[in-house]
This record gives sequence, C-alpha cells and structure tokens, in this order.
Amino acid sequence: MATAVERFHIVLSPDEKRGWNDRAAAIGVSTAEYVRRAVAAFDDGLTTEQLADLENIATEVVASAARMKTMIDHVCDVVGRPIDEDAMRARASARLAADPVEIDPAILDFGNAPLRAATA
Repeated sequence: MATAVERFHIVLSPDEKRGWNDRAAAIGVSTAEYVRRAVAAFDDGLTTEQLADLENIATEVVASAARMKTMIDHVCDVVGRPIDEDAMRARASARLAADPVEIDPAILDFGNAPLRAATA
C-alpha cells in the first residue's frame, strides 16, 4: 500500500527539540506524530472543556458586574447625604458575608494608583 509522504523542516533550538522529543516519549509516540497531533489540536480550536471553562468565567464576570452595578447605584444614592461610615462598614460587612467577593480589592488597579486596604 503506497502512501503519499511530504517532508518539511522546522528549525528548533536544541532545548526545543529535546522538549518535543521528551513530551512525545512521555505519551509513547514518535516526535513526528507528536507534532502532527499538536498541529491538529491547534487547528481544531478550543476543546469542549476549554469552552465550558470560558463560559463559567463569563458567567462569573456577569454576576460580578451586576453586584458592582448595585454597589455603584448605592454609592450614587448616598452621595448627597451625610455618610455614616460605621453604618456603611456594617452594611458592607453584612453584604460580603452573604456574597463574598473572591478578588481582593486591595490589589486591583483601575488605571490610577492601586487601591490600598483600609487601615484602622
């Protein structure tokens, strides 16, 4: 049975070639087969699992955006009134206890200086 074979060369550093050879050996295939599979996987795009992960992340972002909108609306409501800081801290603590935020706001950077955690 005759099969068509075409060759092409890829220029690699010695470390890259060693890495490809090692990964191919680890899964029990030739380096050529490893490269064919890698190219096929790249051409196929995202896996179902990767798409599901992206969907979960998008869902979390949408939920976070909704919580942020609620918080911004609340801030806008109280801007014209005297602020009772102790009451605001108590309400914020109660909200966070009911719906914890997974991101530490102290490390966020909104294009200005990074926010810092409040100190007592």
